[in-house]
Amino acid sequence: MQEINRIACVNAAGFVQEFRVIWDGGRTDLSPRYPNLQSRTIDLRRYNIPDGAEVWVEVHAILGRTKQAKHRVKFVRDHDAVATYRTKGTTLFFEIGLEG
Repeated sequence: MQEINRIACVNAAGFVQEFRVIWDGGRTDLSPRYPNLQSRTIDLRRYNIPDGAEVWVEVHAILGRTKQAKHRVKFVRDHDAVATYRTKGTTLFFEIGLEG
């Protein structure tokens, strides 16, 4: 499982989106809204996430659905790496993939 301390989410979909990071027992604030072909990053060190916790993204398509990613990564506070998720599709039918 990929070890990270930040998560980026690329909007490659046909809508404006916002996202947050989820873990068992918590979640981050929502990112600012952003359009297609842009991305935002959330620094997980700003939150009280247990070291070693599995984390994943939840994307909200503005005027559409909210969906959680199936792929998870591991938060490790002292590991300097970014996991990148990519959203593709439309407001009602979209996928969230974890880039390798």
